Amino acid sequence: MTMANITRLRKNIETLKAISEPCNGGVTRIGFTPKYREGVEYIKCQMREAGLDVVEDDIGNIYGRLAGKNPQLPAILSGSHLDTVRNAGAFDGIAGVIAALEVARMLRENNIQLDHTLEVVGFIEEEGTQFGIVLLGSRFITGEFTEEDYDRISNESGETLRDRLQAYSSDNKVIPARRQPGTIKAFIELHDEQGPLLENTHSDIGIVDNIVAIGQMVVNVHGFAGHAGTVPMTMRQDAGVAGNLLATRLTQYVIDRYPETATLTIGKFHLEPGSANCIPCECRFTLDIRSGKAAIVQEIISYVQSESIEVARHCSVAIETEETSFKEPVEMDGTLKGIIKSACEECNLTWQPMSSGAGHDAMIMAGISRAAMLFVPCVQGITHHPAECIPWEDMGKGTDVLYNTILKIDRL
Repeated sequence: MTMANITRLRKNIETLKAISEPCNGGVTRIGFTPKYREGVEYIKCQMREAGLDVVEDDIGNIYGRLAGKNPQLPAILSGSHLDTVRNAGAFDGIAGVIAALEVARMLRENNIQLDHTLEVVGFIEEEGTQFGIVLLGSRFITGEFTEEDYDRISNESGETLRDRLQAYSSDNKVIPARRQPGTIKAFIELHDEQGPLLENTHSDIGIVDNIVAIGQMVVNVHGFAGHAGTVPMTMRQDAGVAGNLLATRLTQYVIDRYPETATLTIGKFHLEPGSANCIPCECRFTLDIRSGKAAIVQEIISYVQSESIEVARHCSVAIETEETSFKEPVEMDGTLKGIIKSACEECNLTWQPMSSGAGHDAMIMAGISRAAMLFVPCVQGITHHPAECIPWEDMGKGTDVLYNTILKIDRL
């Protein structure tokens, strides 16, 4: 059985890890920045050395293409994203790009030419750190975002996506990002689990059944400012107290009612005027609600709205809730899941079905092609943190499964 070159996998990932903005021990490579460009150029160089034809699209996604025997057939795509959150680990997203690149090398080294063209893809801005919009690159590929979004989307500095791209892409020759349905046979994404289940159950591979529904909300609490020492506690309209009370009640509700089937995260919490000796008059916080079942997410959203009314009355404040986005759960393709299972068995590796609590480019690509994901273990489930780690042996196992999966898809 053909085996992935673990030394090569490690070299590529560790080289990318070093291409980072200065940060506290981790990796920071935000989309559309000079450091991101440096990382992209490194990967493009590796693609060329592997004998791939390299192209970049007009949003910043990159492709390394290994030509198939029949160029008229739809392509097989595999990869993930190359951007990071701030002070991240070295594997999130990057592992999927490097594994797909290694598959292309394995095919060439074994003198195997697929019938279909294999495209190794590196998506831009999956994390959404630059513009606050996740899965940006893949959403342009599928046509969810269009020409008008280049001017609509802007970052915290007010710079539009179009302005940023003009500086970022400059002299690079690009192709249109939009891919038409029918031009992609399948998309397969390898990713670290970003959770502890595989490690705890001693399983080699996770085969993703679905990517969870995600509801996002913003809560605004309006109180009345006052002096910290002169307004009696019983007469206050404290937006901070109300916001904290609501946040605590919502968290406890999900813990009590959906301990294993949903999550609720308060990622941002802001008080105004933000002075130590002033009663807060405004409180604003975000809610990220996730579950494999859309009905559970909707029920939690309804609870947020009803509990906001109760807390507002109790604290003598006004509370507004806004649902900013909602994404239905996305099922991965059943045929592809079966192929991954068969590939695991041929590699003598254990596997288990899983849901993905995180969003991934695969959920977007499923809109225009068959799509599937395989997870590899990460130590203690740590992610979005400098300590994130996929054991190198597991990187090799995952790449072997990906290789055999792509061979099988080519014959499908």
